[in-house]
Amino acid sequence: MERTFLNTISRLQLFLLSRHKDKDAVKLIRRVRRERKSLLTAYETWTIYATALGHADRPGSMAEVGVFQGVSAKLICEVKGDKPLHLFDTFEGLPKSSDEDGGVHREKQYACSLESVQDYLKDYEDVHFHKGLFPDSAKDLEEQQFCFAHFDVDLYEGTKGCLEYFYPRMIPGGVMISHDYSILAGVRQAVDEFLADKPETAIQQPSTQCMIIKV
Repeated sequence: MERTFLNTISRLQLFLLSRHKDKDAVKLIRRVRRERKSLLTAYETWTIYATALGHADRPGSMAEVGVFQGVSAKLICEVKGDKPLHLFDTFEGLPKSSDEDGGVHREKQYACSLESVQDYLKDYEDVHFHKGLFPDSAKDLEEQQFCFAHFDVDLYEGTKGCLEYFYPRMIPGGVMISHDYSILAGVRQAVDEFLADKPETAIQQPSTQCMIIKV
């Protein structure tokens, strides 16, 4: 039911995008959505694609936490140029949720193997896979800065971990995008708590996403 709803909404969104956006980019999004399962709407994939494209010439690496089957990762790969892209996921589904999440998801939900995603993205260079629970999966990563990071982790603890790790490593003007901000209580709580003493604010998008631009 979830995928049926998302696909129905996305068909309309893709039609609307095709009326005023780059047609090759819209075709790419259509193709990638046909190739693999995605829990993002077409507008959400467009936001990721366009934001990554807009930061392709900025200093720093790119990252995604919560890869699932690799749809949004492939869109980032298409526009990142020669930048490193770091992909973090358990590749075994969601970890156990906390009280803040309200029991919306079940453990091991949204699993996709590392090998499956690696094969899907095998034609792109400088793509690095980090299997395990984030941010522990980043402990061996060489210290570096990031210009763009996408979070799709569904849970309070995961969102909190993403913000704690990436915020100090984002370049000025760098962008973090979190999925599910407007529909999952745990995600929203994690973002709002983290930003409470920061100069940045969560910029809500027309979709479920929010965007944080590093000052």
